Amino acid sequence: MKKLFLTLVLAFAGIFAANAQVWIGGGLGGKFQKESTELSIAPEIGYAINNQWQVALGAGYTFEKGTATTNKLYLEPYVRYVATTIDDKFSLFFDLTGDFGLIDASGWAATLRPGIAWMATKHWTAAFRFGFAGYDHGYYGTNDGFYLNCELVAPEIRLYYNF
Repeated sequence: MKKLFLTLVLAFAGIFAANAQVWIGGGLGGKFQKESTELSIAPEIGYAINNQWQVALGAGYTFEKGTATTNKLYLEPYVRYVATTIDDKFSLFFDLTGDFGLIDASGWAATLRPGIAWMATKHWTAAFRFGFAGYDHGYYGTNDGFYLNCELVAPEIRLYYNF
């Protein structure tokens, strides 16, 4: 166990020493309606391979209380393609994600999520995802199939600290 821990520490030290683009962050969410409540937390860590390609691993927990109470624990790895950057402050991106339920092992989804990132400072970035298109196998709903969600009024917002 000590060798594994030391190996991980040295690997991360090497990444930071090489001035790699590593970030940590995630999002918090909440939806409060008359008959239901939903709360979520989704931390993630990512790595910029170059100016156009990034990879990340997110995890999350969602608590929903309505007619029934549900807990969802999931992993969300994704690959991000940065399509264009404007004035080194804004970028348009597309995330190809895999969502894997951990409590209900049968649920998973593969989605394409467009978004806009705003690099507020050298170290802080805000990313806004708008809807998704993809295939759901018992992750978002009870029916398997292809889905299109064009929800523009309620984007998914995530904040990142860039090292």
